[in-house]
Amino acid sequence: MRSLQLWFVSVAVVAFGACGDKSGMMTGATGQTGDPPDSEGDDTEEPEDTTGPGASSTTEQTGGTDPTSGPLDPTSTSAGGTSTSAGFIVPPDGGISGQCDPRVQDCPEGQKCTAVAPAEGEPWGVNTCVEIKGDGAVGDPCDVEDGKYTGIDNCGVGNICLLTDDEGAGGVCVEFCDTNDACPDTPTANCVVYNDGSLPICLGSCDPLLQDCPEGQGCYNSAGDLFVCFKESAMPGEGGPGDECQYINQCQKGGFCAATAAVANCPPMSAGCCTPFCPVSGGNGPCQAGEECTPFFEMGMAPPSYEDVGVCVIPA
Repeated sequence: MRSLQLWFVSVAVVAFGACGDKSGMMTGATGQTGDPPDSEGDDTEEPEDTTGPGASSTTEQTGGTDPTSGPLDPTSTSAGGTSTSAGFIVPPDGGISGQCDPRVQDCPEGQKCTAVAPAEGEPWGVNTCVEIKGDGAVGDPCDVEDGKYTGIDNCGVGNICLLTDDEGAGGVCVEFCDTNDACPDTPTANCVVYNDGSLPICLGSCDPLLQDCPEGQGCYNSAGDLFVCFKESAMPGEGGPGDECQYINQCQKGGFCAATAAVANCPPMSAGCCTPFCPVSGGNGPCQAGEECTPFFEMGMAPPSYEDVGVCVIPA
């Protein structure tokens, strides 16, 4: 299942960070700066859809489209290109026409700027103008037409439908960040940037020890010292301690996709393995034999209220 892939790297836990998010979202940037550190975190193939945050940043190429050329009609088949199911034009040279800025919403009247797949079978990677087909506000239920990465949804301007299934159904409207990396409609959210910058989105902040996210979502690490709610993609019986993971949200909620060498019973050739978050003050209760509850952040670097956040890893 391809979903948002978010690759996150913990500033203080670099030694045991490994994975990204497997939601089709790649973590391609750090939280509020918008600079790509690795790539979920989040798809890109690193430690999914809102469920899921690791360590390095992969990017989706945009095809070299000139962003200054102005948006084209996303429903057109003219300009010598071929219309795809995603609704944007693929010119003969393979680029994507009509790119835009989702932070600015610089599309013609009747259209909105959103994230789409640069090619069939890939996650979000470019921004283009699509027809507005609804006025869904932040938090409203939504669906995406013709698959989760087409960008054609019933959310209003400035919002995108995320956290859907692979067919694009059952999602929630999520706000794009503005040019100041702020979230005007969801002020308690964090601005995090994924998939080569094509997904600057506002995700709810959370506590990895409390796992205080909405049903179906887990609290995962993203962009250094941020924790955000994202769709939990682990199937029943998967994503537990010691289970292999490639994306952060491939772990059950309450878990972290860590480097192979940091987790007990982790297959040596795996990309990473899941391990529980744990309260440093509570000892090694949730940990596997041979692991210790180690502070997630270096001493003095934990953000307020996250000082007791730890993760079960093999002592260095």
